[in-house]
Amino acid sequence: IPAPLPQIKIPKEFLFSNYRGKVLLVSYGYTSCPHVCPTILAHLKQIEEKLNKEGFKGQYKIIFISVDPKNDTLEKVRNFKKDRKLESFVFVVGDESRLKKIWKKMNVFVEDKGFMTMKHNGKTMKHRMINHTSKLTIIDKKGNIREEFYSMYLPVNQIVEDVIKLIKE
Repeated sequence: IPAPLPQIKIPKEFLFSNYRGKVLLVSYGYTSCPHVCPTILAHLKQIEEKLNKEGFKGQYKIIFISVDPKNDTLEKVRNFKKDRKLESFVFVVGDESRLKKIWKKMNVFVEDKGFMTMKHNGKTMKHRMINHTSKLTIIDKKGNIREEFYSMYLPVNQIVEDVIKLIKE
């Protein structure tokens, strides 16, 4: 009989300190967002591809903090990550009280507006709307916030350059 494997401790809460030593790119959103969050995630995927191509894989981590504790379940997030080829991203989900601590720490505004009716291309659709701070926070290897970009349109090349500088510090 083989010896028992060592116990793995799974933290009850997400901690940025678990990633100390890596440059972190932290964004905030929800999987059912109609357009802002998918745009940010597409830019983050481009950033990942460029950093990996330059040889920096494993020296940074992309983290997406959910602002939708009601609907961003583990199963939904697993499928979302797989469908969009975001398997290397860390998606932080959980109950509202835990996520609120992160939102407060990172100065992220979140307001669940419920379902709203919107017209798009002559069609009426209902979308769940959560107003939230749209930003990317870059944290250095020591855990210090070094930069924040407040937009859904991220300057991919500039961010890649900045992350490389931080990795080399």
